Amino acid sequence: MQDEAGLYEFARIGEVAETTTQLLALGLQCRTTFAGRPSSAAHRADLVEQYVLQQARNWMAQAREGFVLSLRSAQTPSKAELRFLLERVLHDWGALSQELGLEPSEREPEANPSSGEEPAIERLRHQLLAFGMAATALGSLPRTPAEEVTFPYSFGRPPTYGDIPAPATPAAMLQRIEEVETMLWKLMATDLQALLNHAYGPLRRTYGFFEVSARLANGESRRFGIKPTRAV
Repeated sequence: MQDEAGLYEFARIGEVAETTTQLLALGLQCRTTFAGRPSSAAHRADLVEQYVLQQARNWMAQAREGFVLSLRSAQTPSKAELRFLLERVLHDWGALSQELGLEPSEREPEANPSSGEEPAIERLRHQLLAFGMAATALGSLPRTPAEEVTFPYSFGRPPTYGDIPAPATPAAMLQRIEEVETMLWKLMATDLQALLNHAYGPLRRTYGFFEVSARLANGESRRFGIKPTRAV
């Protein structure tokens, strides 16, 4: 980390991952059973759940931006994958360039050249940091030690994430980021039991992603000295 702001952003993302994992664990343990029946009442996350999940969505939005900004065509192994990535990147670039301050939005007119003022351009460090943390967690997921896997409905004995492959190409990385984004949206709007029954794989991968993100970030935060080391 090159500055204090980046260091604390790293710790903040770790806290988001840890809180999201705790929220999911509590919901799975208290509101679901294996092959249970979804609630007949429409699910609506309470204000605390909405806040936690929105923070997680904000992180993944930054991670997606960081992915787009770090992408190089030489990284893609085939024309088909390059075409897939271009469709995603070009679709997002208009909104992203406005958000970063590269283009004026409809609500923000261009700066007056005679005033000598240039439009402020957002610094990219946090987007790249968010993507770097997400990519590290996705790559580490299949190597998670069994004693650190807490997903309540693991079929493996001992439990493992070893069957979840690390993204091997840029397209696979983008698909995994999109999957987490989609699952967070569903968690805000769908009954958790229904997700467990009908979206077990994406739910488990999303849970594991946040679990591993929290573990890695918290460990590094203690090493950096911004979190106290827990007594053994």
